[in-house]
Amino acid sequence: MKKRITTVLLTLALLMPLVSVPANAATDLLKTKTVYYTAEEDYIDGDCILTATRMMIRRAAIMCGKSDWGRMTNESLRPSAAPEGLLLYSFSYEAEGSTYTVSCGSFSGESDSARIAEFESLLKYHPEGIVVWGIEAASTGTHGVLVTDVVDGEVYAMDSSYNMGIFSEGIQKWTDTTMLAPSLCTDYWFISDISGGSAGNTAGKSTDGSDAAEEIRVKMFNTQTFRCAMQTFN
Repeated sequence: MKKRITTVLLTLALLMPLVSVPANAATDLLKTKTVYYTAEEDYIDGDCILTATRMMIRRAAIMCGKSDWGRMTNESLRPSAAPEGLLLYSFSYEAEGSTYTVSCGSFSGESDSARIAEFESLLKYHPEGIVVWGIEAASTGTHGVLVTDVVDGEVYAMDSSYNMGIFSEGIQKWTDTTMLAPSLCTDYWFISDISGGSAGNTAGKSTDGSDAAEEIRVKMFNTQTFRCAMQTFN
């Protein structure tokens, strides 16, 4: 069994940059509200979509074993992503030896159910999440949030409106955010490529010393240009 696991890992190493991260540690960190909080001094009016994009990149960094994700701030992202105030349709952001390329797309469905299905389809290839945006898409007007999960038709998202100043709600159900109908979201941003330094190997052990599970979950941020491999631990 151990020989089989080793063979799989070696094969992946030849095909892609292998990122071996204790899945339980990464998952626990992604659930903490601290990851999604924005200090008031780091937020300028209209930064909702920039903030959501930063959180998306933070999640990708955590999934790939990066430790300095806390240094990813709106201030550091702004020159690359929104130099004139509005988020660019595509840009690249360098942090901790890696370059994250973000691209934009448009939704096609018209109903709420169709839009949620599109969210779910995109998240299969983008576990870091997708940033969704629309004119008058929220109770506050034009707004954007980071969608992280769709579970049994229920959408979960990070809304900067509830993760700044006195608020620190982390990831919430869509219905608990300021967003209105999902169909009002017309555009989305996603990480289309990550290049540069990769995290080190953790020797196939979880933090509690248990053996690595046989299955290697391969999450593809982009089906052609970027692959991020994560080990699933017992």
